[in-house]
Amino acid sequence: MMKPFIRSRCPHGAWRSGEQAFTLPEMMVTAAIFTLLVAGMVSTHLFGLKMFQLEGIKLSASDGARKIVGRLMDDIRSCDSFQIGTVSTNGTFTALSLGVTQAGPALIVFPIPNNTTNFVVYYVSSSDQKFRRATDVKGSTRVLAGSVTNIGDLFRAQDFAGNVLTNIQNNTVLHVKLEFYQAARFGVLPDYYKLETSATRR
Repeated sequence: MMKPFIRSRCPHGAWRSGEQAFTLPEMMVTAAIFTLLVAGMVSTHLFGLKMFQLEGIKLSASDGARKIVGRLMDDIRSCDSFQIGTVSTNGTFTALSLGVTQAGPALIVFPIPNNTTNFVVYYVSSSDQKFRRATDVKGSTRVLAGSVTNIGDLFRAQDFAGNVLTNIQNNTVLHVKLEFYQAARFGVLPDYYKLETSATRR
């Protein structure tokens, strides 16, 4: 297709020839290419934001797990004794009886020998499935993780071979398994996490 010549009038009234303009098909093709370019840039930007949110959630879960493990392992290794049991709705800890399988949703740690008034309790409440840490100091309860799914066997007392014990021995290995999930946020699908580790007293 030949491009039409458009002549413009000079200041003195004469026309200048040889000046060209875009045809209608050329304008339409240019607009379509520009639209596709803008759409690609917007899609790439939205994809980057979604990946940033997804990685942010995963990093937050990893950082939270690292803090939980660090604090819990410090309490276990430095304690004088510990017991596995349950925590009632009013916050009272009840230890498991000797002779029964030592696995439950709560753990009490006594840092000082022969002193039961100074303690640290880790437990999961069945009402809201939140993992908490509390001490003998009033108002010290803190939520460490939410949406815990394995409430019944959160803490287990084991021997060196991994067998669950029916009583607490001097060389008892405390096994911790925390399974939880994070609900969907910002368009990111819910994700499942499992934290599993073991420790013993020094």
